[in-house]
Amino acid sequence: MANMIKYPVGIQTFSEIIEGGYLYVDKTMLVHELVNSNKYVFLSRPRRFGKSLLLSTIQAYFEGRRELFAGLAVAGLEKAWDSYPVLRFDLSGESYEHPAKLECKLNLLLREYEDIYGKEEDEVSIGSRFRGIIRRAVEKTGRKAVVLIDEYDKPLLETMHEEELHESARLRLRGFYGVLKESDEFIRFAMLTGVTKFGQVTIFSGLNNLNDISMLKQYNNICGISESEFRDNFKESVSIFAGNSGESEEIVWEEFKKNYDGYHFCYPGEGIYNPFSVLTAFANSEIENYWFRSGSPDYLIKIFKKTGFVFSDIEGQRSSADDLKDMTNPERNLIALLYQSGYLTIKGYDATFKEYTLGFPNMEVSSGFWSSLYRNYVFQGDRQSAFDMSRFVRDVFDGKVCEFMERLQALVASVSPGTLKDKEIYFQNILQVIFSMVGFHTQTEIAMASGRADMVVKSARFIYVFEFKIDSTAEIALQQILDKGYAEPYRADSRPLFLIGANFSSETNTLSDFVIEKRH
Repeated sequence: MANMIKYPVGIQTFSEIIEGGYLYVDKTMLVHELVNSNKYVFLSRPRRFGKSLLLSTIQAYFEGRRELFAGLAVAGLEKAWDSYPVLRFDLSGESYEHPAKLECKLNLLLREYEDIYGKEEDEVSIGSRFRGIIRRAVEKTGRKAVVLIDEYDKPLLETMHEEELHESARLRLRGFYGVLKESDEFIRFAMLTGVTKFGQVTIFSGLNNLNDISMLKQYNNICGISESEFRDNFKESVSIFAGNSGESEEIVWEEFKKNYDGYHFCYPGEGIYNPFSVLTAFANSEIENYWFRSGSPDYLIKIFKKTGFVFSDIEGQRSSADDLKDMTNPERNLIALLYQSGYLTIKGYDATFKEYTLGFPNMEVSSGFWSSLYRNYVFQGDRQSAFDMSRFVRDVFDGKVCEFMERLQALVASVSPGTLKDKEIYFQNILQVIFSMVGFHTQTEIAMASGRADMVVKSARFIYVFEFKIDSTAEIALQQILDKGYAEPYRADSRPLFLIGANFSSETNTLSDFVIEKRH
């Protein structure tokens, strides 16, 4: 049976969705409330989460395109439908690896509106040109201007790992965004969207009346698809999907929830589905990791490697709302970067300490994240590498400890970071990535009464307790497991228990030896 529902996969223009008869989840009631109760707005949401479509909807509203909103919630709320001059800037679609790239991008964006509203001779700088455009737009139309800036932070995200380039981007953007405060008398509404909120950019200190709605409960579902919206808008889609897949409708509901739901931008608050993955899965009649396929977190990988971030620190972290919203120093606040980028979400809230607990939102993000790290941290350049990985996983599952430890020795020998400290962190990260990627429950630096166990891995059939040493012996590492009682919390478990002591050599920069003791 042909699927007659049109899904707007990758379409970010409101008018194209409405005029093309694509499925649209009505957000116009929230849009009406937002634009009529705020003047300056900032919204942070992960990539591919509907930010561009939201700005396109706001643009159509302010342009007075009443015909596009027929049958939608705002049609019964808005009476005037006045038309305002809308200046919309999108900083995506460009790579900012060189300072001139940003200058060129801003120049092109401004030239588009100078062709409409003109340019004066003394307007030379980016700031003066932007200011002139806003003023003349108001003078020519008789109405205040609406300014919409999409992906405002892309030049900053792409340059985080290079200090000089990042600072250069900040200085250029300061002159551009600072115009909004200077042009207050000419502005009806302004909104910026992005993945992150960089506290260093002047706009956030200068515009002290900028309303950051990113974690406000009333705007929790202004982007993305809430549980109630999913149930209301996708009943027919689920029925078609179930018919194509041979599964029951209830199983389809559950699979979509498990893979794509779970984002929380406030607490308490309704869970939000990733819109890009939901629409693509229905369009293709197949559940896959579409969000990760649409773009890799390259800037995260670069920062992980630069800072020596330990992957065991990802889930279960606690953070205040202020820390989550403002990244004054991204390298020191990687948890906030992971949250704002969509790799972590709010799982709970401690009212006493006013702290949020964070974790992966769903299966797509968890499996995609570990797979991405595996590709970047564990070289797999040929079929033999993939075969070895498969055998390694099988050996862990089957309890063949000598075999999988020998494979780890070969793996560590192929890694060549500059210092022993790098080697130790890199090795622990590799283990965390591999075990987590294939679904084994993995914990590192587990706090116990007598100390901290380096790593515990649980498969369906076995439990493995690891202790690592440097320039010592594997026997001493094993003895520490025994002396400190690292295995005691798992004695009551019916699964066989393996105690593994391992030693690094700073001379050879390898995992030099290991010993194993099995407990029943």
